[in-house]
Amino acid sequence: MRIDQFLIDLKNVIANYEEDAQCELSFERTEHVSFDEYDKQECDETEHFEGVEYIRQIQVFEDYFEGTIIREIKGSDYCIVIGYSN
Repeated sequence: MRIDQFLIDLKNVIANYEEDAQCELSFERTEHVSFDEYDKQECDETEHFEGVEYIRQIQVFEDYFEGTIIREIKGSDYCIVIGYSN
C-alpha cells in the first residue's frame, strides 16, 4: 500500500462528509467494532476503502444530528471511524 495514495483516498472520503458536518477521525481495529449496531449502505469504493459504509445516527435537536460512520480499509485489520455532528 502506497501511503501517499492512501492519504489522498482518506482525504477524499473525509471531504465527502465535511461538506455537511463537523467530523472527527479515528482508527479502530475491525475486530473491536460491532457492525450489528450500524445500518449498512453502499458508497463509492476506492483503491483503499470498501464500497460499504456503516452508519449510526441520532437526532439530538430538531435540526441537529450526531453520528458515526465506519469505513473498512482494504487489506487491513483497521477501519476509519468518522464521528460527525451538524
